[in-house]
Amino acid sequence: MSVRLEKRFATAPSLVAVIGALCAISGAQDGVSTAGAARTKYLSGLGVIPASREVHVEDFVNYHRHEIGRPKAGEAVALDVRFGNASVAPGGEAILQVGMATALAHDRQQIRPVNLSLVIDKSGSMADADKLVRVKAAMQTLVSQLRPTDTLSIVLFDSEARVLLPAQKLADKDRVKRMIGEVEPGSSTNLNAGLMLGFEQAMRVRDPEATNRVVLLTDGIANQGVTDPESISRAAKEFLRKGIDLSTVGVGRDLNQDLLQELARSGRGPYHFVADPKDIEKVFVKELQSLLSPVAKAPTLEIRFGEGFVLEHVYGYEPRTGKDSVTIPLATMNSGMTEVVLLRLRARSVRASAESLRVSARLSFEDVENGRKTVVSGDALVSVGGIGAWGSLEDRSVAKNLAIAQLAQSIRDMAQRCEEQDYVRAEQTLRSAMGRTAEMYPNLEDEDLKRNLSIAQKYQEALLKEIESRGLSRAVGVDRREPRPCPANLIPNGDFAFGNTGFTSERSYIDPSPNCLWGGNYTIAPAFNAPQLHTNVPNRAYSAPRGGQAFFMNSGTKEAYTLWSSTVSCQPRTKYRIRFYEIGLSGSPEYVNTYEIRVNGQRSEPQLGGDGKYVEIAFEWNSGSSTSATVSIRRLPQAHIGGIIGICNIEMVPSGEK
Repeated sequence: MSVRLEKRFATAPSLVAVIGALCAISGAQDGVSTAGAARTKYLSGLGVIPASREVHVEDFVNYHRHEIGRPKAGEAVALDVRFGNASVAPGGEAILQVGMATALAHDRQQIRPVNLSLVIDKSGSMADADKLVRVKAAMQTLVSQLRPTDTLSIVLFDSEARVLLPAQKLADKDRVKRMIGEVEPGSSTNLNAGLMLGFEQAMRVRDPEATNRVVLLTDGIANQGVTDPESISRAAKEFLRKGIDLSTVGVGRDLNQDLLQELARSGRGPYHFVADPKDIEKVFVKELQSLLSPVAKAPTLEIRFGEGFVLEHVYGYEPRTGKDSVTIPLATMNSGMTEVVLLRLRARSVRASAESLRVSARLSFEDVENGRKTVVSGDALVSVGGIGAWGSLEDRSVAKNLAIAQLAQSIRDMAQRCEEQDYVRAEQTLRSAMGRTAEMYPNLEDEDLKRNLSIAQKYQEALLKEIESRGLSRAVGVDRREPRPCPANLIPNGDFAFGNTGFTSERSYIDPSPNCLWGGNYTIAPAFNAPQLHTNVPNRAYSAPRGGQAFFMNSGTKEAYTLWSSTVSCQPRTKYRIRFYEIGLSGSPEYVNTYEIRVNGQRSEPQLGGDGKYVEIAFEWNSGSSTSATVSIRRLPQAHIGGIIGICNIEMVPSGEK
């Protein structure tokens, strides 16, 4: 490396120390977009339901730092591929986590120079809640931390845009801070003019060996000049193609969320949302590490699962799925960040228990340090056999991330159901995910889980008020005074919220599709009529009365069989109550099924199912010396073949000491 480059890339110990201290203070990590989580949390405090498209599940999952090893010396990114459990049941589901981590700033010997253009909204609304006062203090703090060799320009905009500080080296920081302190709020919001002027300032002194970035901060929607989001985005992309990156910071409730998200994504930078004006300074200071030390540009993650798995779900992101793979574009990776991608996979077919299934991951990116196209890869194996219920994952970090992802997904699904004005189902969706979290973590102490659970609880409170004000029943076919499910439920996935996993059946599973229940199969679905699973059944939802999904089946034979079974751990010398809800959908009493519950060979009395409505079927069982229980739901012989049924909300809870 030449002497010139050594000077330009010289380390800055005091700056790195400041960044490291700030990282240690906050639980939220730097260098990744967190706007989806921050804005959703902000709106929950106001009791305002977000638009479903604004709830980005990946932002919730990656709000905190992950337990992923940092890359080795000389490497930009480390890749960690793991399953939540060591085994998967034949035909069952498995959780895959692909983790990525970049080197900490103090681990990399060189920090690139910075060409930074700050574009600040000073429209009249910025005077509210002292937002502009705090923004000015934040900018002054940022200026204090930049190096004399860094380049800074500042653009202000309201109805018009003007350059407060032309692009220049920071020879006199005190003068720049005085200029910032004299900024006063103005009138309307010409966002496009400010953004274009900021790009022009950065472009004037663009350096291919530096980090060239514009940071846009705004609290409003463009209402003067060019206001069309597509036109603004198109104009910005012209500068982005020339090597100027863009980060966006939104503050306040009235935002064009889609525009800021798209600008940041196209600009290879993070998008932040500031829920409280007091946090503005933190965002500016945290953003500094990303500004000074981007590590990997244009990263793309490809995950190949081959013929052994079927992809069930990707939590968040904008995945592109192939036959046996999925590709996920990611944002620029900055120094000191961690990020995980979670997938739910289902083993495609029954295999011998000794066999294993392999999944491989490949991350390609441009290494900022050397400008080369770089690829890192990794893989993970999972054996096929056993029950493989992922309701209780062995890997605690994967379990935590999955719990957060499920809560975030429930918030997104809740928002979508509110858009459909189905407030009862929206509340049930949240309640199911919250109950699942309580089952997984009965003594919840993790602050990250608490934060996400609190967001869901606030939305649930708002929905319950809405349901009560509209006089709606919170359950279908069940007295609304029925108590909620006990959080001590021992049955994994008893509400089928996680689909076809955590149990075995003597019948065959089929994905939900129109008329899929003409054969003797079962499926898992949130409603019977979306899509209509059998045309001989009335077009109604028949949703699970206590939330979650339902196990719908064509009983299809006169003989007895076990339609559901699961083995769980239990306490000795304890009395348990096992129950589930059943509904017959064939519209005739002669097709009503009879059931018994079996636990470790003990049997309940035969009990009739429902005819057009859900009924409870229950059994009291004393565990004696047992420390595990195999619980089965058995359909008894009947005179007629056929008959469409549904079961749901399976519970096993302690009811007293023996």
